[in-house]
Amino acid sequence: MVNRQFRAICDRTTIPDRRYPGGRVRRRRTASAMSPLMLVMLAISVAACSSAGSAASPPKTPTEPTSSAHANGGRGPAPGVTANSVTVGQVDDLGSPIPGLFKGAEDGTKAYFAYINSKGGVNGRKLILDAQDSTFQSGEVAVATGAQIHNDFALVGGFSLLDAAEKPLIDIAHVPDITLPLDTGMVSDPFVYSALPNPVNNYPLGFFKYLQHTYPQAVKKVGIIWAKATPATAAIEHTFETAMTSVGIRIVYDRGVGPFDTNFLPDIVSMKDAGVRMFISLELPDNFAAALARQMQQQNFTPINIEGAAYSSRLLALAGSAADGMFIFQSYPLYLGQDAKTIPAVTQFVAWMKKVDARPNFEIESVSGWISAELFAAALKHAGDPPTRAGLISALNKTTLFDSGGLIPLSNPAGEVSSSCFLLAQVRHGQIQRVPPTPSTGFFCPTSSGYLTSPGYHRIVRPTS
Repeated sequence: MVNRQFRAICDRTTIPDRRYPGGRVRRRRTASAMSPLMLVMLAISVAACSSAGSAASPPKTPTEPTSSAHANGGRGPAPGVTANSVTVGQVDDLGSPIPGLFKGAEDGTKAYFAYINSKGGVNGRKLILDAQDSTFQSGEVAVATGAQIHNDFALVGGFSLLDAAEKPLIDIAHVPDITLPLDTGMVSDPFVYSALPNPVNNYPLGFFKYLQHTYPQAVKKVGIIWAKATPATAAIEHTFETAMTSVGIRIVYDRGVGPFDTNFLPDIVSMKDAGVRMFISLELPDNFAAALARQMQQQNFTPINIEGAAYSSRLLALAGSAADGMFIFQSYPLYLGQDAKTIPAVTQFVAWMKKVDARPNFEIESVSGWISAELFAAALKHAGDPPTRAGLISALNKTTLFDSGGLIPLSNPAGEVSSSCFLLAQVRHGQIQRVPPTPSTGFFCPTSSGYLTSPGYHRIVRPTS
């Protein structure tokens, strides 16, 4: 999944600002923290292509939300609600910029709905998904969202690089959007509820403190390669690097790569010259991480190798023996199967994904769709009978503890508080395995990790209706 997104990146320009030994560059600017989903940064990077891709056809005019779309807190039937069902909307990037780009989000949402419907639905009502293709145009996102606000009860599980187009519509209509947002403005929107919150400018330091404590010498010589595509990816990388340096990690080599930069030999030579002892990339997808590992092996370069977005069913096949020893850092269990025996939610997720699609997309977006659907269903139980949007918002505002049965660390969707918990795995003898400090099930949660809070950061203020 990640490699398809990364290849779609348009911007390959160098952004000069600050140089490190080895002559590479990075940009400095204020950024938002997107810690739980390293994959999101790669997804956002594809948006660099959007202006060119959508210029051929003018944006459509969105459906204007009517007063009945949000003023139904007890004064009339809510859109999308019948005696037997509740229909919710979702907009995904499906046909463009890459066919099937975020199909996983639809698969994951449908899978959870199928599961809960098999148990009778929620309060006797089956859940129905109205999923629409964004066609990778902001205007189409707005049109589809406007129609769904008018016709459907809420928005659940959508995944679009252009989700910013939803913001004015959900704010006007007071419609809750239960999803993992990509746009930084959506991250802080009071009507957006994320099962795995990504609060702006409040980055958890737990993993970096773990590295500093466990590898005190290696963190003095760190090399970084990251996905350079847009100002957004540069800004987010700045947040990561600021968090690293705040706990004593010293970056001596740093380069942002474009979508076709698969030759890492110059980087390896420069990192060797700089004495790099630890390599960290929170953004490289499986094929890039595999290519880098193979080239490191060829050059007999053996730093501690930590990847944050390489976990996939293809990684081991792509990297071969060069993957041995590679660490994988993420905020999800090993949902491709390794954790199925110890985490029932993983088994459930895999089983229902296969039931709704003969060839389901097992990827981060799939998990996002599932956990968003579960968060919605849990709140819907307490949204009234018949449910109202005001009742749903009230129930979401009370959801301060959520972990989707172990698919994510314990989070606070209502308070928009990110978790400092993480999972660390390693490739050993051709197998991806949990390794310390990660327990045999669940996540490692540092007791005193803290957050790097940017000036001006404040907790989100939720609507009351």
